[in-house]
Formats: sequence, structure tokens, C-alpha cells
Amino acid sequence: MRPNSIIQFDRFYLGSLVLAVINSAFSMQDTLSDPRIAGSGLGLGFVVGVQVFSFALILLLWFFISRNASNVAKWILTVLTVLGVLMTLPTLPTLAGRGLLSTAAVVVITVLQIIAVVFLFRADAKAWFARKGGAAADDESIFS
Repeated sequence: MRPNSIIQFDRFYLGSLVLAVINSAFSMQDTLSDPRIAGSGLGLGFVVGVQVFSFALILLLWFFISRNASNVAKWILTVLTVLGVLMTLPTLPTLAGRGLLSTAAVVVITVLQIIAVVFLFRADAKAWFARKGGAAADDESIFS
């Protein structure tokens, strides 16, 4: 049985993913009108393809962490989350130019991701990762 910290990780991480998908859909026009994207000649198909690929990788990391108790995936996600925070902070003024809702969405998504990663380092999650997701020796739920 998965520990509470992993269940909470699922909720916060998948919640951040749902908000990220919604935010991406609502900010698609802003993304396409970005001078770097518009000037590159890459269109809607490319932008959507990159986002679908990115979300697929995020789901793959979630799967390996939540269902396979992969320590490697946990650390990859941790590093990506730290890099994401470091890359998000300097972009906040640009996001503010797009509107309060877009800025708030990015901040909420980032905070949810940080909270999710913190759950991966709680004692019950650490023990679960050490067992490779197996049941603890004193886990009586395996008999019910």
C-alpha cells in the first residue's frame, strides 16, 4: 500500500498538471504571438506538439515515481522542479504583462509542484522508496 505522502504527492502533482494544461490552453494565443515563436516560423502544430510531449514526460515521471517507486525519477523530478523555479522567477515580470490570471496560474502551478516534491522526502515516502514500493513488514492492510 502506498503511504500517505505518495498519495498527497499524486494529488498535488496531478493537480499542478491539470492547471498547467488549462493555463496552456488559455495562454496559447500569447505563446503564439511571442516574438521568438512568431519570428521562428513555427506554428500552432509545433507549439502544441512540444506541449503534448512535455506533458507526456511529466506523466511518465509521475508514473515511475508514484507507481514504480523509482528513486531515479524522484531525483529527476526534484532537479527539474528546482530548475523550473529558478527559470520561473525571472519571467514573472513578463508574465505580469500578460495579466494577473496568467501570473497567478503560473505561481499556483509552481507552488503545487514544490509541495508535491516535498512530500517525496517525508519519512513514510523515503521508507516506501527504500522498499521499492513494497509493503512494510508491519503493514496489516495486506491481510484485508
